[in-house]
Amino acid sequence: MKKTQKRLGNKGFSLVELIVVIAIMAVLVGVLAPTLIRNIEKSRVSKDDQNLDTVRGAIVNALSVESAYNSLTKEGKVTVTVNGSTGAVTTANEGTSTNPGQEEILNNLGGSSAKVKMTSKTLKDATDITFSIDANGNVTGPTVGGKAYAEGTTAK
Repeated sequence: MKKTQKRLGNKGFSLVELIVVIAIMAVLVGVLAPTLIRNIEKSRVSKDDQNLDTVRGAIVNALSVESAYNSLTKEGKVTVTVNGSTGAVTTANEGTSTNPGQEEILNNLGGSSAKVKMTSKTLKDATDITFSIDANGNVTGPTVGGKAYAEGTTAK
């Protein structure tokens, strides 16, 4: 009976074994964490690129509607601005009022309260992500703070 109790009392890991396992886990975390953080930011940039492509697609789709095309191109330059932190989408033209083309763009994005929120370090604080439509129906952009934005741009 005493042998059975003694054998049952020695179950488990020693303190040294536990410390070795914890040390190995700490080394693995130290090696893998920077890679994981980089990959998370890359996925955020990719999501932002998809969101910007969605905005561009909404503009191009609006230009395919004849009445929207006519109203977007007749009044001069039209801009579509995305606020990276709030996600608010606004349109403006050189004319004085909102036109059917601008409404069509917003409808393609989900209505007048459309939100296109940015998550990457590069764009989440940007307040002026801008697309422009000229009198010929050409779409340029996005620009961020007046500078061209290249897809896949990551914060340094």
